[in-house]
Amino acid sequence: MLHFFGKPKQIAIVEWGEGEIRLSLPSRTGRVTATLLLTAPSEEQGFEVSRRLKELTNRGALSSPLCVVLPSQVCTFKLMKLPIESIEAREQIWRNEAANQLGLPLTEIELAFLEQPDGVLVAAVRKSFLHTYLAPFVQLDLPIRWVIPSVVGLWISVRKPPSGNWGILELRGNKENLTGASIALGLGNRLRVVHSISLNGSNGEWMVSELRRTIALYQRTYGETVEQIFVIGNRHFFDKFMGDKVLPTMEELTLEAEGNTPFERALSAIAVAVASAPSILSFPPPEREPALIWRRIEERLVGALAVLAFAGIIAGFAISSQVKLTKEQINAEQEVLNRQKRELNRLTSDNFSQKIQGFEQIWQRLKEPRNDPLELLYWLSKSLPTSLWVTEMVFLKDSQVILRGNAVSHSAVTDAVRVLSELEIEGGKPLFAEVMTNYANAKTLADKTLVEFQITAWLRERTTTLRQRQVLRP
Repeated sequence: MLHFFGKPKQIAIVEWGEGEIRLSLPSRTGRVTATLLLTAPSEEQGFEVSRRLKELTNRGALSSPLCVVLPSQVCTFKLMKLPIESIEAREQIWRNEAANQLGLPLTEIELAFLEQPDGVLVAAVRKSFLHTYLAPFVQLDLPIRWVIPSVVGLWISVRKPPSGNWGILELRGNKENLTGASIALGLGNRLRVVHSISLNGSNGEWMVSELRRTIALYQRTYGETVEQIFVIGNRHFFDKFMGDKVLPTMEELTLEAEGNTPFERALSAIAVAVASAPSILSFPPPEREPALIWRRIEERLVGALAVLAFAGIIAGFAISSQVKLTKEQINAEQEVLNRQKRELNRLTSDNFSQKIQGFEQIWQRLKEPRNDPLELLYWLSKSLPTSLWVTEMVFLKDSQVILRGNAVSHSAVTDAVRVLSELEIEGGKPLFAEVMTNYANAKTLADKTLVEFQITAWLRERTTTLRQRQVLRP
């Protein structure tokens, strides 16, 4: 149900990262929070996330409007001050200017905007990462309405922000070390600067220097001093690298919300803030896939058939007085039918023409180019971009072809998926019926960053059930 102003009363919020899933779900008495650990390797965690979310969906826990929280480290932020043009052309101007200032083409990034008195805060994320991150949610056709960076959600969740210049420092990582941080700075409820820091193997001292540089940049830009910073996360790994470096006064971020850990309480606070915010910086939710729509229609048709079958049973009980006579007639007809079946089987055993036709069908399938591994390898090597190389190709049952390898960037993986989806063989027939990315993870080796990927393609349409349609692994 919605308020009169179109805002939902309760929303469900989910965050996936650092080997765990955090949830804050509405309940009858308020909200309930949970943290689910992921035991699968990093490249296979998407399948485990899908399984956990499916269990929650079957229980009805994710039926409310859903807000997905993105890790702030994967986003790039920029505050732009542009002249106000007409409403129709304003958003397009923002998009073009954001692409120019962020140095990324519009075709490779997804943008989100937040209007403020100081300008427009723009957040950008690569579409390849957004697709991988939201894949488990899209596969279950969950009602996603918001996709927001975590540090922006933390900023708007502070109910009574200080009147001066202040900020929020979000520390991300596990029990052993920090993996990154994000800092948001502004005046009152105005968000002016958001900076994400990814360690990538660097130590905490480098992160402290980055924080000091961001605060100094804020002071030079606005001529005002940051007075206070609220911290969320494990400060133990952060404090030991402070040394004699000076930063503004830091305090733990106090959130009056449901949850057993600081990040669970942060999710509950973000859920309340998102539900009450008239406009929030959110990436566009994914559109429903046509295959999922048809699957839902099929499920409803099956349910309708079940209802009709139940109604037929009730009607059968209503005419039970004629059952005995009908049963005798059926037995007589059944005996005649069995005799005809036996005669038909005897005739069919000698029908060699049908057997020959079956052999011809098998031969035609063997002659098809897509069933020849060498032919398939020729088409793949001919079509794949030079910025990507395949190190392993595996053929599995259900017409699956798995490609593993390395690429110079995430966009190269995206281009490869697009090329394979459009690849045609002789006669204008598509080589693959379906192509999907299982994972694309950046990895640094010898001061070079490569992207390890796995792509699964199906030579033919998949006809198995949902549980059997998982990507098989050798």
